[in-house]
This record gives sequence, structure tokens and C-alpha cells, in this order.
Amino acid sequence: MASQWRVKEWGGAGLEEEEKGQGQSVAALDELARRAESEVKRRLARELHDSVAQILTAMVVDMENFKHDQAERESVVQKVDDLQGSTREVLNNLRELLYELREEPSHDHSFVHRIRGLLSSFESSTGIRSKLSVSARWPAMLSAAMAYNLYRIVEEALVNVRLHSGAGSVDVQLGSADSVVVLTVHDDGRGLLRVGSNRRPGMGMVGMEERAVLLGGRLDVSSDAHLGGTVVTATVPVR
Repeated sequence: MASQWRVKEWGGAGLEEEEKGQGQSVAALDELARRAESEVKRRLARELHDSVAQILTAMVVDMENFKHDQAERESVVQKVDDLQGSTREVLNNLRELLYELREEPSHDHSFVHRIRGLLSSFESSTGIRSKLSVSARWPAMLSAAMAYNLYRIVEEALVNVRLHSGAGSVDVQLGSADSVVVLTVHDDGRGLLRVGSNRRPGMGMVGMEERAVLLGGRLDVSSDAHLGGTVVTATVPVR
């Protein structure tokens, strides 16, 4: 009887080990399938971004330039505004799809923290004093697209401060009013070139303007008549 019990006991343990091995194999196959699915999604997202999204972005920017050329023709400007709105809506829907395909969050909660880190690194590397002011009305959460593009605007503005302004300090302000957010980068450097200069805006300035337009907003660049320096202001509607 004892030997029969040992045989049964050994047989039960063997079955348990076999079932355990099968379970591990199934889990491994599930993990491989999940990784393969994620890779296919990332490739599809990359193709959509590199083709459709970039073409639509270029269309929005081209329409904005066309509006400036047709500023005196209100009916034309209104029609282009409508077309821009439709194109931006398609872009927004496409962005949501891209975030899902990339398995990324569609909203950002850490924008202020990342800007603070950017300014800290900027001050450490350049010696230019940096300050961040955040309005109590600044949204606690931004869409991922808005957070990304506003961050890039600040980043490019700081590049201009470092390379061209001769500034000793820079102030970044995050404000909000009447359903828009207002981002301002103000340095105390030499300001814009004098009126009448034939120098064209650099690619960095054009890129900042394109990002603001893409978000349905605008970018204004001016010199501060009282304090001096350059003021870059991005005004973007909150959706």
C-alpha cells in the first residue's frame, strides 16, 4: 500500500509540473503576441504621423499664410478659417488615434514640472537667470498635443535667448484667461532688430509660429518698450 501511495503521489506531482509548464508556455506566447501587437501599432503610428499628420499640419500652416495674404478679403478669410477648423478637427482626431496606437496618455499632468526642469537646466548651462511664474488659473491638465507643442515653443525661445539675445535673465509666464492659455517668454537682452532690417526670421521663429498655429492659436514676437529685451507670446485656445 505504501508503494502504491508513493506512485500516486509521484504521478500527481508530475502532472502538476506539466500543467505548470504549460501555463508558463501560454503566458510566454501571450507576452510575445502582446509585444508583436505593440510593435505593429507603433509602426502604424509612425507611418500615419510621417505621412498624413505632417501633410495636414503643412496645410494648416499654409492656410494661415494665405489668410495673411488675403487679409482685406473678409469672405475669403472666413472661408479659410472654416477650412482650418475642419482640418484641425481631423488632426485632433488623428492625434487621439496616434496616442492610442503608441499606448501613450492623451493628456499631460506634468507640464509645469517639466518647464521648471527645463529652466533649471538652462540656467545651469548658460548662467542666465531663469524664473517661472504660473497663474493660479493655469490648467492642471493639458492635452498631450498642447503640452508637447508649448514645451517646444519654450525650448526654442530659450535657444534664441542663449544664441542671440545677450540676456542676463529670462522670465517664463504661464497664464490663462477667457478660454485661452497664454505662454510668455521675456528676456532682458538686446531686443529685436531695428525696424527696416531685411533679415528674415530664422527657422526657430518660424517653427514656434507653426506650433502655435497648429494648436489654433497665434505667436507674437515683440520688443518691450519699457523693460527692453524680446517678448515671445503664444496664445492658444483651451479645448
